[in-house]
Amino acid sequence: MPQKHQTLGAIYPDDMWLDHDINRMLDEIRKYLPQHVPMVSVRTHVPMFPEDAEPSDGSSVELGVWLAENGDIEAAAARLMRLQPTVLAYYCTTASFVQGVTGDDALKKRVEDATGLPCTTASTAIVKALHHLGVRRVATASPYMEDVNRALTGFLAEYDIEVVNSNPLHYLQDHSIVPSETIREAARRSDVAEADAVLISCTGQKTADFISELEEEIGKPVVTSNQATGWHALQMMGVEPRLPGRGVLFEN
Repeated sequence: MPQKHQTLGAIYPDDMWLDHDINRMLDEIRKYLPQHVPMVSVRTHVPMFPEDAEPSDGSSVELGVWLAENGDIEAAAARLMRLQPTVLAYYCTTASFVQGVTGDDALKKRVEDATGLPCTTASTAIVKALHHLGVRRVATASPYMEDVNRALTGFLAEYDIEVVNSNPLHYLQDHSIVPSETIREAARRSDVAEADAVLISCTGQKTADFISELEEEIGKPVVTSNQATGWHALQMMGVEPRLPGRGVLFEN
């Protein structure tokens, strides 16, 4: 039986700058949690590139590394402790995979050392979810630039998960305001026969309302960053991750 008063503490980078978009993203995260599990959340700062300071080569890995290393994550986690979460989850896929498995493990440890609580990340949760479903070959869709897309492929390879096709949309910023139909279509186009599943990477993507329909359409599992993170956090709490209409991950 789950313990009483289990609460998820969500940490996320604010690359939206408008409360309207922030609230939509938080609503999306909550859709992957049962009603009896409350969520408290805290944001970290993301700089907006001035037009004359955008990377000339289209690189966005540097921003991902900055997000992971600037100290905001553990500081935000420490602020969240006033609300007494029981498990922490870091909702940014890029920042958690961009430095590989070692970087992801270090990020979790920093949060755990700062709070004394167990922590997962979107990238850790994705791997757990894919392994749980027996996935070894995956097609990916994301809003990423090509350098970040390569980093995702490399991260998954460290866990013996092969990316057989990918469809990054090449957004340098504003990942969280990609229209749902745009990322859904990107996932649909990325799917190939060799893939065991489709991965939609990036916690900014709104997938909860179409994930089961997409699975039925393509005939295979769809794993997304928010879905996997919620699923893994529930497991860490001892709460059975069962939710209707949120993909086969929540049915297995």
